[in-house]
Amino acid sequence: MTDKNQKHLEIMKDIYTVSTELGIKSYVWGGFAADILNGNLTREHGDLDLFTENLVQNKDILTQKYETLGYEVKYLENFWMLQIYKGDIHAAFNSVRNVGGIAHWHHCGPHGTVFFPYEWLDKEPSMFYGSPVYTIGAELAYILKTNVKLLNPEWEAKGLRDKDRADIETLERILSSRGVNKDEIKKKVWSHNPIWYAKGYEEYYYPILL
Repeated sequence: MTDKNQKHLEIMKDIYTVSTELGIKSYVWGGFAADILNGNLTREHGDLDLFTENLVQNKDILTQKYETLGYEVKYLENFWMLQIYKGDIHAAFNSVRNVGGIAHWHHCGPHGTVFFPYEWLDKEPSMFYGSPVYTIGAELAYILKTNVKLLNPEWEAKGLRDKDRADIETLERILSSRGVNKDEIKKKVWSHNPIWYAKGYEEYYYPILL
């Protein structure tokens, strides 16, 4: 295991501690999600992406708690994003809310929201190399990897990277083993990104449906 991945696992432990002590869960998404869902590390990861229950309302207590654990903490007001730093490792948190069973994930604050079933998020933590961690479900992880337009049209224009293809294969295998219909889960996710419409992407005026 690389030194960088080991440090990420240590941060995961601290994040789980904060989730437990405050009763405010944070869920891993992004590059780490496929590895956690599959139960093993496949590569070195550059950062750790998460979203946190009702982060905006709880940013002060979260900031205090992470500072107590020795992290430098920044809050980006315009994007409702909390960032924690320790040495050369950092993690970034967006806000997610449960509205009648539908998750509203504010991936860039008030400027963009992804909607999906809240039940897709872990109810209980998984153990990953000795670190307890909450993560997004394979359903959401797969949809985000195969439909990055939900988040960012510029990512879509760049196309899939080799590591994305590897993650997609892993997630497809997990979904297939559970008998999940990939076309059906797509109907349960959509997004709205006014930030990209404001930047000139006309197709982002209305919600993005799959």
